[in-house]
Amino acid sequence: MHASATKTITIQYVAMFKDQANQSIEKIETEIKTCAELYKYLQEKYKFTIPLSQVRVAVNHEFCSMTHLLKDQDLVVFIPPVCGG
Repeated sequence: MHASATKTITIQYVAMFKDQANQSIEKIETEIKTCAELYKYLQEKYKFTIPLSQVRVAVNHEFCSMTHLLKDQDLVVFIPPVCGG
């Protein structure tokens, strides 16, 4: 029984991530397990400048922790720190 851990994740880019990735939405096939691992992968790919510790994440429109386990068909949005008051 070899169930593949590959899943399709949709990433929606907002704010500066949208500028740095040069797109607003992307689907990837991946075996990445957590939001933190996904962010590190994207940070490497697009040279995101914001450290993981300053980023929030929402999966399927709900804020969650970076240790959240990703599932097939998840929609992930990484949210950079918001400036201003």
